[in-house]
Amino acid sequence: MKKISKPLLIGFLVLLFPIFSFKMLSSHIYNRTDCEQFNIDNIEVRTGINIPAVDKVTCDFKTTENTKVSVFMLKKLSLDFDHYIKRNDFVKEGDFYVNRGERADTKWEAKLSEEDLRLVVSLVYK
Repeated sequence: MKKISKPLLIGFLVLLFPIFSFKMLSSHIYNRTDCEQFNIDNIEVRTGINIPAVDKVTCDFKTTENTKVSVFMLKKLSLDFDHYIKRNDFVKEGDFYVNRGERADTKWEAKLSEEDLRLVVSLVYK
């Protein structure tokens, strides 16, 4: 019995470790509110908007207001614009395509300009 239980325990721990590690990393990314690490991942997880390949990123986090504004200059060559706006639920409003939403802990507004492929994402962390 000991010969069987020890390999089963080791196998269980080997399987459990990656699952636990992935859960911890996902939680870490979700809870990051600054602009330093995992900025794109944090936005994607909180808003459900995919951020495609970018040429340039600027980000401003205001601790006092608990807000973050990130500006992405999307790569033109790697983007099928019509597919992107449909897949990410953008709606045409004036000169921009907009995606707004709110969850219990996050409120966001994303504005996409077709002219210069500038995506501005504003987040309010509640």
